[in-house]
Amino acid sequence: MGTDHETTSLVARVAAQIVERLVHDKARPGDVLPAEAKLSAEFNVSRTVVREALRFLAGRGFLTIVNGRGAVVQPLSETSLNAYFTQAVAIEQVSLREVMEVRKPLEVQCARLAAQRRTLDQLDAMQSLVQQMRRSIGNPDRYVELDRALHRAIAEATGNVLLAHLVGALRDAINVQTHEMLYRRRDRQQLERVHALHEAIVTEIGYRNPDAAARAMDVHFSEALMFLVQRQEEQRHAPRRL
Repeated sequence: MGTDHETTSLVARVAAQIVERLVHDKARPGDVLPAEAKLSAEFNVSRTVVREALRFLAGRGFLTIVNGRGAVVQPLSETSLNAYFTQAVAIEQVSLREVMEVRKPLEVQCARLAAQRRTLDQLDAMQSLVQQMRRSIGNPDRYVELDRALHRAIAEATGNVLLAHLVGALRDAINVQTHEMLYRRRDRQQLERVHALHEAIVTEIGYRNPDAAARAMDVHFSEALMFLVQRQEEQRHAPRRL
């Protein structure tokens, strides 16, 4: 029997081969993989190795193991991305500013593509959210909830599932910090400015003006980053309380 390292390497290799098989077969969500015995013979490894490889892939969101059915291909989701970015913030101490710097160009591209590709129903949903946000400026909890929904709606209107998942995962990883730093610590005039930019983004998406929508989103994130830097500087130089 091989060492633990050899076994782990074998499991990783078989997992990679299973993924290659999924690509080759043009697998779709809901498809069921062959039984362990068949995969064992195909890859010339034990059923134990196959079982561990399937568990490895299930842990990364590729598959789910269903009793009585076997390994089933999963649809793309934000689960793994959420875990990655949340760990980056919580464990690696990646700052809110750094996450926002990554998120900014993605959101700008979302605004651009949404202006080109949105449907009437998607535009109606965005306009409804902006109207609700206007009524909720004095309620940070509600405003953050609606802000999250608006940015998700814009990302989904791109028709690009990868963009939508990336933006969603980045946003969710810093949602609590965003709430505290960007909304609770702003005065009414600042929040009105934030909302005016949200309205401008949706207006330009409605007019199918990709350049103007992208500019409005760029300004929105540039001002948010500027606000974050200012607040962080204030905290750095504030006298410590003993």
